[in-house]
Amino acid sequence: MSVLITLPTSLSAKVFHAARALVHECNQAEGLDLPIIPAADPDSTVLLAHHGDELVGIAQIDFGPQAEACLCVSPAWHRRGIGRGLATAVNAHVASRGAGDAVFVSDMAAESGRAFAAALGAHLSLAEHRLSLDITAVPPPPAPMPDLHIRPADRADTNSLATVLSAAFGDPLPMMQSFVSRRLTHPTNRFIVGLHDQRLVGTLRLVEDNGWIYITTFGVLPELHGRGVGRHLLLHALGQMTAKGQSRIRIDVETTNVSARGLYESCGFRYDRTFAYYRLQSVTHSQPGIIASG
Repeated sequence: MSVLITLPTSLSAKVFHAARALVHECNQAEGLDLPIIPAADPDSTVLLAHHGDELVGIAQIDFGPQAEACLCVSPAWHRRGIGRGLATAVNAHVASRGAGDAVFVSDMAAESGRAFAAALGAHLSLAEHRLSLDITAVPPPPAPMPDLHIRPADRADTNSLATVLSAAFGDPLPMMQSFVSRRLTHPTNRFIVGLHDQRLVGTLRLVEDNGWIYITTFGVLPELHGRGVGRHLLLHALGQMTAKGQSRIRIDVETTNVSARGLYESCGFRYDRTFAYYRLQSVTHSQPGIIASG
């Protein structure tokens, strides 16, 4: 029987739980923490590989400023071309949406991931450290910053949020407007914003998944770097979350961004693991018996 790769428009509860179980199986097999979290992002797409009724592989694509994909295959089904088939389907889907090349994310603890990347001729694009909060290391709240007001974002902030993020990360403003507007109304996403003299100058986003909160999309207008806006935003968000009993909090930082890592560690975060981001050579074929559909 062939392995069929599909792109479902939605996940039933049964398939959603099967996907969670498969990711857990892959994580447990190699001590990983793969960033595959179906339904946590409004712009994520999931590809599924089935052998009959058995789910044997999954790939998730997150469409933000760039398309990021992560995939895993049941350990019992390694070396049968399923990973290559999923990578082929990911590239085809990303290309069909005009989103350029996909970047494939791998936990660097995964020997299978490094071998897979090498087999596909991938090259390392960048790497990020994941830091997890040590609640005992969170410092006391800083003294209030004059004229800085911190609050939850709402829909009226869409354009100002996009302007800040475009300036902070260098992405086109229309792209960031779409990115923000879709996440402001998503149930697992929340933005916190900082206003200085009533002008929105900084933000961070909180993404909830499976008992964890991920801090991401953290940016401050470049002209206010070094003024403490980011530190106040971060500690404000941490204070709110820990006051509600939430201690499972994570943040990612590029391995080359020493100043940001220093900020996060000074606020109580500690190193957890490292993720590699690979760009693949064009993958145009898979093993016989791997069929892509949809």
